[in-house]
Amino acid sequence: MAVRRVWAERLGVSPAVFAQAEPVFIVRPGLTAAVVVRLEKTVVVAAPELALSALRSLAPRHLLDVGALLTALEPLAPSLFGVATLAFADRGTIVPARSDAVRMASDAEVAAVMSACSTEERDESGLLAMDRRWTTWADGVEPAAAAGYEVWGGGLAHIGVATAPAFRGKGFGAQAAAAAALHAIGDGLVAQWRCRARNRASARLGESLGFVRLGEQIAVDLAACVADVTPEAR
Repeated sequence: MAVRRVWAERLGVSPAVFAQAEPVFIVRPGLTAAVVVRLEKTVVVAAPELALSALRSLAPRHLLDVGALLTALEPLAPSLFGVATLAFADRGTIVPARSDAVRMASDAEVAAVMSACSTEERDESGLLAMDRRWTTWADGVEPAAAAGYEVWGGGLAHIGVATAPAFRGKGFGAQAAAAAALHAIGDGLVAQWRCRARNRASARLGESLGFVRLGEQIAVDLAACVADVTPEAR
């Protein structure tokens, strides 16, 4: 399964760990974060040994409790990077959206959408680093939303989407995101929708397009005790 394989590669473990019912603790000496990933029923914790020794004593349910994680890691001066939900779509789940207003995007068109969004929204979308992107247009004259994807491990298409504030709630983001997801799935990839847990609007959009939630990710920065977190852990 592509989802298990790619996430296993990112965490530095064997895909077989995602068949286990009990939590799996992976020592990552070079990592300056504690990263907890749940896929279906399996929880994997990747961190340096100093952090793992504090987390192994937690009950399995508390490994997904941010408060419990921060308390256990308190001697290491933890700082929460964030909590994200993980949802996926394939040919059997994706819901096509109206596409007559969607077209391949230029850098300038994506920049026009992103310039209207907040810094946090731009960062979460990841669109500026993606090279496969689409835009939807309001009345055919102004880009209202942009979406794209980045290929992870040759198996997942990590979807990013952003809608200019003036055009939200009108379906433009859904159209762009559906175009990106359908293109990715047509190329044999599984589409991934990862969004901050508190971003309910993004989660609802993913659900409306047929993305099925299978897990979550929590990342806690330990750089104060141990240098900057690696990109894979974010």
